[in-house]
Amino acid sequence: MDNGVAIARQTHAANEVGSAQVNSGHAPTARLTTPRFALRERSRQEHEATEAAFAPFDISRPDHYRAFLTAHATALPRLELAVTGRGWSSWQPRYPFIADDLAALDAPLPVPMIASDASPVAAWGVQYVLEGSKLGGRMLSARLPHGSPCRYLAAAADMSARWQEFCAALDAEAALGGPGWLDEATEAAIETFQTFRRAADALAGDLP
Repeated sequence: MDNGVAIARQTHAANEVGSAQVNSGHAPTARLTTPRFALRERSRQEHEATEAAFAPFDISRPDHYRAFLTAHATALPRLELAVTGRGWSSWQPRYPFIADDLAALDAPLPVPMIASDASPVAAWGVQYVLEGSKLGGRMLSARLPHGSPCRYLAAAADMSARWQEFCAALDAEAALGGPGWLDEATEAAIETFQTFRRAADALAGDLP
């Protein structure tokens, strides 16, 4: 597996475990029954499959980095349009960042996947994946050559705090949503991972 992908996975796991310790004051296992952790476990297989699909992209190489951003730019508009105005009230889109990075690399914006719709509950599952991807992006950005445009992968100063706020909001929303809430959010998270994986698969075969 690509080292950057492995690091990204470890970073995401560390943030999840750290949030359990901080919020509960007990061992990490004390929080594993909360919706955020249940969602993580239910979508783990798709998460790992998506990471494997991006493993061939060595973003330390400019051509691979362009392909990596192009894959994300193919999937991202579909997802962000579906959840705009839904789910977490503090959610913010990142498509403008990836568009800026591709422009700086003299790479055209790809034709995006056809936009879909997301219910208010499904929006939380989509946003879980999008917000979580920022954690891995922080580590991946460290592998880029100096001077590479990286607005999309670069970590905001408040990224970790926003992740904790999102997870707390997700848990609170799930508690109000009833027994079917987590099933719907999980299905949306799985479909989000699959969307990114389809984009990766479409470009991986053309990597030099």
